[in-house]
Amino acid sequence: MVTAVVFLFLVGGCFALILNVDDGSADRETLGSPSRGPVTSEPTSPATEEQPAGDGPVAVGAAITLHGMDSDLRVDVTVTRVFDPATPANDFLKPDAGSRWVAVELRLKNTGTAVYSDAPGNGLKLIDTEGQQYNQTFGEVKEGVILSSITANPGDSRKGVILFEVAQDAGLATLQMALNSGFADEKGEWKLP
Repeated sequence: MVTAVVFLFLVGGCFALILNVDDGSADRETLGSPSRGPVTSEPTSPATEEQPAGDGPVAVGAAITLHGMDSDLRVDVTVTRVFDPATPANDFLKPDAGSRWVAVELRLKNTGTAVYSDAPGNGLKLIDTEGQQYNQTFGEVKEGVILSSITANPGDSRKGVILFEVAQDAGLATLQMALNSGFADEKGEWKLP
């Protein structure tokens, strides 16, 4: 049986005609039935969370695989050397009086399937033996090229130094790093000499 319902509206001086036709072939018991529930695009198996980068700090020379905010972003990070103190490359940029520069050399290898585009120094924190935390600083050193903004395709590697200005008498304890300029949840940590 076909049922037709006609609605006629006057809208802003114009007529609108809406025609609703029902031929009765729809299964009225299953349409909108609570037993069907909403349609979602959830995975069929529960997602597994990534394990933390490690249980504690690793030694200089050890690689840590870090994951980014994008599930396809994965980077093997190695602290290859620490230059303490680092030598200014010119007389114009130097550490302030009572401070010294420490340069940390990194090797970053994109082992994921997404392009790694970041300023790695934004995600690094150097922590001294008193718990004081230091952010990267700007300068040039003789020990290597400053690793600033990078873009690395899957399989590509980058190497360079990140520079920190620390108190002259500060003892170095650890270096922490997270991808995505420090916003990724997973953190790697290296014990500094």
